[in-house]
Amino acid sequence: MIIFILLSVLVIATQIFSDGAKAETKKPSPLVMPAKVIEFVDLGLKNAAADLNWLASIQYFGDWQDDDYAKLTAYIKATNELDPKFSYPYAFGAIILPGLGKTNDAIAIAKDGIANSDPDYRIPYYLAVTYFLNKQDYANAAYYFDVAARTAGAPDNVKAISASFNSRPDLRAQSIAIWTSIFENSNDEVIQERAKAYIIHYEILNILEVAAEEYKNKTGNYPANIEDLVTAKILTAVPKDPFGFTYLIDNDGRARINQ
Repeated sequence: MIIFILLSVLVIATQIFSDGAKAETKKPSPLVMPAKVIEFVDLGLKNAAADLNWLASIQYFGDWQDDDYAKLTAYIKATNELDPKFSYPYAFGAIILPGLGKTNDAIAIAKDGIANSDPDYRIPYYLAVTYFLNKQDYANAAYYFDVAARTAGAPDNVKAISASFNSRPDLRAQSIAIWTSIFENSNDEVIQERAKAYIIHYEILNILEVAAEEYKNKTGNYPANIEDLVTAKILTAVPKDPFGFTYLIDNDGRARINQ
C-alpha cells in the first residue's frame, strides 16, 4: 500500500508541477517525470508505475491543454521505458500524435513498439496509416500494412486492406476504408471518435463533389463557393467539418479544404 501511495503521489506531482511561471489565465504545463526518476521510488514495480503513468497520460490528453499537448510524447515514452512490453501506448501515439503535428514522434514511437512490445497488430497498422495519410509515403505504408496483416490477431478487414492497398485509384476511398476499420476494431473511445471524424471529413468531400456536379448540370458551371450549393437548394446547409476546416470547390469541381 505504501508503495502504491508513493507511486500515486509521484504521478499526481507530474500533473501539478509547472515548468515555470505562467499567466494566471493559463493552465500550467505538467512536468513529466523521466522513467529513471520514477524507478527510484517504484521498488521494482515497473509495470504498476507504467500503468499509473499511462493513466496520467490519458488524463493529460483528455483535458484541454494550453501547451498544445506538447508533453504527450514524453508521457508515452516514459510509460514505455518503464514497461517496454506495454503495447497500447505505442499504438495510441502512432495514431494520435500525427493529428497534433507530431508525425515524426508518432513514427519513432511506433517503430520502438514494433521492436520492443508484445505483438500488437495496431502498432504497425497505425504506423502504416500515418505514412499513408501524413507522409504520402506509399512504400512504407504498404510495408507496414503487410506487417500488421501478418501479426497474430489481425482482423480480416485489416488483412484485406493490406492485400488491396495501392490497388484503388481513389485514395479517398482507401482512406475511408482504413479509418472505418480502425473505428470497427478499436474499443478506445478517443480513437473511435478520431476515426469517426476522419470518415465524416472524407465523406463531406465526396458529398460536395456530387453536389458540385449536380450544380453544373443545372447551370453549366461549377459553383464558385459552397454557399452557391445552398442557394441552389442542392444542399440544405454548409457542411460543418469535424476538424473545423472550411471547404473550397475548385474550377474542376474537386472539393478540398481551405488551407
